[in-house]
Amino acid sequence: MYKGMYVGSFDPVTKGHINILKRASLLFDEVIVVVSASTSKQYWFSAEERAGFIEETLADENITNIRILTHDGLTVKLAEKLGITVLIRGIRSVKDMEFEVDVATLNKIQNQSIETVFLIADEKYRSISSSMVKEIAYYQGKIDELVPAAVEKAMIEHVKKRWPE
Repeated sequence: MYKGMYVGSFDPVTKGHINILKRASLLFDEVIVVVSASTSKQYWFSAEERAGFIEETLADENITNIRILTHDGLTVKLAEKLGITVLIRGIRSVKDMEFEVDVATLNKIQNQSIETVFLIADEKYRSISSSMVKEIAYYQGKIDELVPAAVEKAMIEHVKKRWPE
């Protein structure tokens, strides 16, 4: 069985993330999505909520070969524990590529058997980032084309704390 692991904070999961997952699900027998923690981010949603959004969206899309985990620690250590040697990363732009190559290099230093596969985002998703979606939502902009329906609903509820009616 050929497995790949797609790691991110997914706060929130976007339609771009889902597009990468759909495509990865066709390349691997199993894809493990890891909702991770990052010391440099402030989250709108808990890891469990983020995992739930992904799970609900994948069920709606009828994608069944993806498993979702939450994790707080080094990606490479989790990959070793799960016997995974391929990490999946989405690339939107040259800026992403520079960052992701650095991460892949650092992962390789941690474990020589870890390979990183880059999937280039479909054109319509290249400008979508979780941080930009949060900014748009925060100021009550239109996000329905950027995130799955469940995420849109949760973000609107989150923002209501800032902008009570």
